[in-house]
Amino acid sequence: MPRVLTKGDDFQIGAYMFPDRKRPCLCVQHEIRICGTFQNVEAADLFMNELANMVGAAKEV
Repeated sequence: MPRVLTKGDDFQIGAYMFPDRKRPCLCVQHEIRICGTFQNVEAADLFMNELANMVGAAKEV
């Protein structure tokens, strides 16, 4: 964690873990803004894999 898709140097979207949160958070980063949370790490991984498939991005291992 985090699992992140990037476009250029200034745009990232992904599932991040924060020390003050129990669950992974969905974030869009120009500045980090939390848009939602996942039930667990597996749900965050599933979402990020599906998002990568949708936009044709390479998946991290």
